[in-house]
Amino acid sequence: MQTLFGEFEDNKEKALKIVVKGKKSLSKNQQLFNRLTKRIQNLEKEIVNLNDKLSLLLTYHGKEIAPLQAQVAQARMELAIVLGKTAGTMKFSKKQTESIAGVILEQCNDAFQYIEPTPEQEAFYDKWSEVSYHEGLEMQMEHEKENFAEYMSDTFGMDIDMDDFDDSPEDQARFHARIKEQFEKSQQNEDPANRKKTKKQQVFEEAQKAEEAIKSKNIRSIFIALAKVLHPDTETNESLKAEKEEIMKKVTAAYDSKDLPTLLRLEMEWVHNTSEHLEKLTEDKLGIYNSALKQQVKELEADKSRVFQHPRFASIMPYAHFTENNALRVIMNDRAEMSVIFTDLNTVISTIAYATSKKQILDFVKTYNRDESDYGLDSSFFDAMFGGKPF
Repeated sequence: MQTLFGEFEDNKEKALKIVVKGKKSLSKNQQLFNRLTKRIQNLEKEIVNLNDKLSLLLTYHGKEIAPLQAQVAQARMELAIVLGKTAGTMKFSKKQTESIAGVILEQCNDAFQYIEPTPEQEAFYDKWSEVSYHEGLEMQMEHEKENFAEYMSDTFGMDIDMDDFDDSPEDQARFHARIKEQFEKSQQNEDPANRKKTKKQQVFEEAQKAEEAIKSKNIRSIFIALAKVLHPDTETNESLKAEKEEIMKKVTAAYDSKDLPTLLRLEMEWVHNTSEHLEKLTEDKLGIYNSALKQQVKELEADKSRVFQHPRFASIMPYAHFTENNALRVIMNDRAEMSVIFTDLNTVISTIAYATSKKQILDFVKTYNRDESDYGLDSSFFDAMFGGKPF
């Protein structure tokens, strides 16, 4: 179906693009307008699809990986405790004890990434560590506070007092409000308007003000045109009146947020028979439109990046950049590998629990330190201790 703004791309969406009649070529601004509107349309779809994909992966990960992570974590804690008990029944040198303690603490630290330690597990950890579990958490928190304060100072020139901060939701809300207030004050103190400007800067700022004025005028004119057509009080048909009320809510929201592309799209859908043809827009007005569209492209690209940074998806970031099908395959491969690790850990637990000599313990520690992978114990442990025949 042909419209003044182009053609329907499918049965649901109209393409916001300029189509000229006859053999006349599009100007550079018209071509840019079409590229930008197409880019916006694609980005909006990409963000929706990305959220859908990551939500699916999160659900799949929660079903297939998360339970195994907890099981492996519990097995690591059990291995650490069994190793500690067995080592306590034999006499080791100071250096040997330190090596055993290192393995125990590594197993605990790996486990604590996925499970909350019980009081008994904390006490066990504290027995083998020079720094208690809670002291370690406090040190980690202080380190993160220092890094954040340093980042805010280097990036925004803001001095942040982190002494009163804790991780409760109420305190986080108060902290964010305080950060916002400090940032606004710092921006006011460094307002470029307080500094003398060069002639070039003055010309640039005047051009920006003129552009914003034209943009605001265009937004207002579109809003007024839409309000005339869509005002519910002018409609007698109850069904159409309800529809207009819903569309008018979108129009008002777009106007309040100065969302020019959305207003253009709504204008296309409702007043294209009486509104100015896009192909007849002046080059100056197209330039303003293109400026607004460029800004929306930047914002959408930033929104897309922030999807990956959302804490909700932190656990599936290793899979996020795969295609959906490949990500699901990798998750299942990781699940299979973790199942093997869980089995191996339980075998090692039994082995350590029934160890009868210091050599068995020391061989395990030596092999562990050499071959411990990101996920679990290397099979060469069994080779070293039992000739490749774990029991």
